[in-house]
Amino acid sequence: MNYKSKTLLLILIATIIRCIIANSIELGNDEVYYRMYAQYLQWNYFDHPPIVGWLIRFTTANLYLDNALFIRLGAILSAAITTWLFFLCGKKLTSERTGFLAAIIYTGTIYGSVIAGTFILPDSPQLFFWVLGLYYLIDITKYNHISHTKKIKLILFGITVGIGMLCKIHTIFLWIGFMSYVFFQNRKWFKEPVLYLSVLFSMLIFYPVILWNINNHFVTYLYHSKRVNIASGGINFTDTLSFLGGQIFYYNPILVLFFIKSAIAAFKNNLPLLSSQKNILLLCSFPLIGIALVTSIFKNVLPHWTGPAYCGIILLTACFFSTKKMQNSRIVFFIPNPLKAALIFTLSTIILGIWFTNYYPGTFGKKDNLLLGENDFTLDMYGWEKVKPQIDFVIKEDKRNSLIKSNPVIITTKWFPAAHIDFYIAMPLKIDLLAIADTNDIHQYAWINAMRHPLSKGDDGYCIVPSNNYIDIAALYKNKFEKIEIAQTIPQYRNGILCRKFYVWRLKNYQLKSF
Repeated sequence: MNYKSKTLLLILIATIIRCIIANSIELGNDEVYYRMYAQYLQWNYFDHPPIVGWLIRFTTANLYLDNALFIRLGAILSAAITTWLFFLCGKKLTSERTGFLAAIIYTGTIYGSVIAGTFILPDSPQLFFWVLGLYYLIDITKYNHISHTKKIKLILFGITVGIGMLCKIHTIFLWIGFMSYVFFQNRKWFKEPVLYLSVLFSMLIFYPVILWNINNHFVTYLYHSKRVNIASGGINFTDTLSFLGGQIFYYNPILVLFFIKSAIAAFKNNLPLLSSQKNILLLCSFPLIGIALVTSIFKNVLPHWTGPAYCGIILLTACFFSTKKMQNSRIVFFIPNPLKAALIFTLSTIILGIWFTNYYPGTFGKKDNLLLGENDFTLDMYGWEKVKPQIDFVIKEDKRNSLIKSNPVIITTKWFPAAHIDFYIAMPLKIDLLAIADTNDIHQYAWINAMRHPLSKGDDGYCIVPSNNYIDIAALYKNKFEKIEIAQTIPQYRNGILCRKFYVWRLKNYQLKSF
């Protein structure tokens, strides 16, 4: 079996496993929120550019196949194609064996296989465009001469980065990497009009996002700038350690060791590839990682923010492993032992993750009666389908006993768990959900609200509060409704042990003129 066939077999096996994962656990906070993007397509959203919403709309056949597997299918397909691109990149760099090793390494990462490869996030399609960008750059930077073919590929690179920026803005770091390469190694590109034309293509593709932000007072960038503005935060090395720990886990502790070895080997020119190609992979990796690391000293930085930056390092690591001699040439499906261990680590993590989410007895979060389950992240992906019929029963009983008006709404205070309640409860029960809070708390729901029936004076509603995201509704809405009371407290069990409660608040007679 040649390396091409091995890579295709790897993709098939990984895709089957990802489909099993996707169908085994409910949607997480971010995923179900991005599902709401697909409900109301726009050119940009409060948090991110539009492609993740468009992708969900496509893979669910215009929301007809509206379940976890098809909502996540865009991530699974993106991961499959990205794996193949890694193979092609490695093949360009040195050989098909390097490409196969790159595909193995990518598959062995938690980030590549699960976080962005199974769960639907903006990172899912972004990874595809990031690696495609590297695919073009590997050719563009091969030797220093400038040819017609390279110019065409630079145009394709600009288009690719532009579309990648429609996934997540920091795809622009590919341009930063290439411009750094041009400045330090091949300034002849500055004299080529095609360079500026390629930049223009990127900006034209991204322009609808800019226009949306102009029309909405740059709300996206004002929000995200606060998250990374180091001037407004003090030094906190605890956040840095958390960020580094997340990086190590997301990219697999076994692989991270070899990432470091490979980066050192690259800096020492001890890898079997051209200096220019090595440099472009480094320049497309370390700027984003470095900026995130410095920011983490002052602000809380999520580990997956740097995820795509490791793609170049994955290719360098594949080149590192390709220099190692095969221990036994008769082995048909040779994978170096460290990479086997990395795959086993990732597969074990997946199995444990599914078990903890669906079968852990009770909760490993807070045991407090009021805040039961708080800090148990697995509850974000558990139990939402189960609680729907219980809440439906409460609402029907209230209507039968005339305790609520005939057309109540569901009201929330934050984008999470608003999207969970919206997708798993409100939409199936054909009840409008509205979010009443500051835009920084409700995010895209500030726009979604406008597309739903407004809350008017005298209306009744419900607020569903899970104990792991508890908030005192009586205190929060005391000036907005005439009467606020607990309608029902619904206990939820996991593997026979109480893990969470749902507090169903009854809100009567909205006091303001309109919302």
